[in-house]
Amino acid sequence: MIMRNVRSLVYIMVLLMAYGCQQNHSDGFTLKGEIAEADGCTLYLDWLGINAIQTVDSVRLDSTGIFSFRQPRPESYEFYRLRIDNQVINLSADSTETISVKASKMSMGTGYEVTGSENCAVLKNLVLAQMKLQNEINDMVAKSGPETGILAQRVNEKVDIFKSDICNSYIFSCPDKPCAYYALFMRINGTPLLRPQESRQDAKCFASVATVMDLKYPDAVRTAHLHNVALKAMKATAGTAAMSEQTSEYLNSIIREAGVLEIELPDVKGVLHRLTELTGKVVLLDFTVYKAEYSASYNLVLRDLYNKYAEQGFEIFQVSFDGDGHFWATSADNLPWICVRDEAALQSDYLGSYRIETLPTAFLISRENEIVERMQDYRELESHIADLL
Repeated sequence: MIMRNVRSLVYIMVLLMAYGCQQNHSDGFTLKGEIAEADGCTLYLDWLGINAIQTVDSVRLDSTGIFSFRQPRPESYEFYRLRIDNQVINLSADSTETISVKASKMSMGTGYEVTGSENCAVLKNLVLAQMKLQNEINDMVAKSGPETGILAQRVNEKVDIFKSDICNSYIFSCPDKPCAYYALFMRINGTPLLRPQESRQDAKCFASVATVMDLKYPDAVRTAHLHNVALKAMKATAGTAAMSEQTSEYLNSIIREAGVLEIELPDVKGVLHRLTELTGKVVLLDFTVYKAEYSASYNLVLRDLYNKYAEQGFEIFQVSFDGDGHFWATSADNLPWICVRDEAALQSDYLGSYRIETLPTAFLISRENEIVERMQDYRELESHIADLL
């Protein structure tokens, strides 16, 4: 009886070990394929990190050109490249998928085929478009005459058209895809395509992707890095909202009256929230539209402030004027502060009550429930919050 129990126990342990090995083996992705005309060449697999490129595996090819690499499953989508000499194939992986590549050594950078990953197929189109533009610019330079000013203008026009297409087709349309992240850091002949520290529109591109990564990969290193880059860019390019004399006078009257105009609206679950119930907290009363182009980047800045100051008594009371209630509910459900919506949308009486002329518009409210400031320069928002706290 004892021996039978021992044998049963050993059998169970063997099964568990085998299952564990199978689980570990499957928790990664496979990259395999065939590189023709590369007999005797070394094929490298490089990981494209945030600040460096690292070779993670290699194989010496024989006459068949067949290869297979296996890598652990990344914490978010990651980028890799297959490399022989100066020929490279750019790839992305974010799961336990099997990616197959077929190419010839001499044309592997442009003439390869990739299957098993839609993300890799889209990334190929993006990279080929990048290479095409670079070749066109190089050809323009080679054929140019002494009129360098005209050449520069033509090059800038071509780059601007390309940039607009990339932002609309790869970033804003699918910010959750690896191609969107890759596009943020593209270079044309060594020059960054997007300059988030200089351009408000470019900063919005970074913020759009960062917002999605915050939700999908909250603990990933790439997420933290992109979040910081986007946040700095939004702060660096924050504009000053113009305020008319009429609005300024109205605001001063509100401040003199030392109180707020009550707002009572439902959240996603239908629970009513009243602005005056937040007495004792420093409140950012924010009027916005989630479906607006600025929303993702704008909420990224607010999220950073909320995470930093919520425990000190800071709250955000965000009023949406979205006409699409479903879109608003889906967006608001991911936000940690108070999100309410007026179904009257842009016909809301609150727009008139608070003299809202542009969106977003925000007011800072003290712990005593007094409006102390209408935010004009959002770069100063954090310092004002800190002062009130």
